[in-house]
Amino acid sequence: MDEIVKMRDVRFSPELFINYRTGTILDELLCSYQGLPKGVNYMVIGDPGVGKTTIILDLLANIQTKSPNAKILFVSAEMNEIDLAIYVERYPKFQDLNILFLETTFDNENKSWDVFQRVLAQGWDIVAIDSFYELQGIVKEEENVTMKKSESMLLSLIRQHNKADNERKVNTTFLTIQQVTKSGAFVGSNRLKHMITAMMELRLDNAKNIYSKRFVVFTKHRRGDVGVKLYYDLSTTGDVFYDEETYQKDIRIKKAQSEVAEKIRSFAQKFDTMFNQINDKEQ
Repeated sequence: MDEIVKMRDVRFSPELFINYRTGTILDELLCSYQGLPKGVNYMVIGDPGVGKTTIILDLLANIQTKSPNAKILFVSAEMNEIDLAIYVERYPKFQDLNILFLETTFDNENKSWDVFQRVLAQGWDIVAIDSFYELQGIVKEEENVTMKKSESMLLSLIRQHNKADNERKVNTTFLTIQQVTKSGAFVGSNRLKHMITAMMELRLDNAKNIYSKRFVVFTKHRRGDVGVKLYYDLSTTGDVFYDEETYQKDIRIKKAQSEVAEKIRSFAQKFDTMFNQINDKEQ
């Protein structure tokens, strides 16, 4: 059967496993072998006002600095040029990113959905979408389909580019910001959840206090660790500050806890073996 394969027979280019680096401590969270992988899909969710767009733009700008030959695109389906100008004023390094502004149009000659597909066809290394829900709504309105169908159309297009079906034959990585419910839960179908390589959450220590500390944490991750918090601060003009000291301290604590837990399991196993041997002799 052609559908059945053995992984030892599957071949990939070594280039596929060379990650994009941001040059920050965030690289350690993005992947176990550091950086943003190629041909994957990372979903970004978070509490209102936590800085999702800023974190993504900062990530893209840092990667562009480290990898100037990488083709990177930020797709804005929520903010217009004036909105984004405010970000650039505070974070000047954002001004050199490639931006595609999309909005719903009923002009059959220049549909945003058509523009999006045409631009993606050029072949991009990294594409960030802000947000998936808004872009899904644009497709729904312009193509006169249901939200379920528009989601399916978007996911099929994303999968196509993950697999390098574009003019440059590159495995595109997608970073998509997604809406959440009032309780902070992810909005999306099971198919959307299945396609996600990693779920990157931006949260507040106190969800009811916008001034409380903010952190990045992965709650699903096929390429790295889950549950490890990286605190960050957006108050510094021109850059996002990541609290590397606290992060490294938490990593050491987790490692120590894991080692203690392993010793306890080993001791319990030895005790069970010894207890069973005593019982066998008595019987």
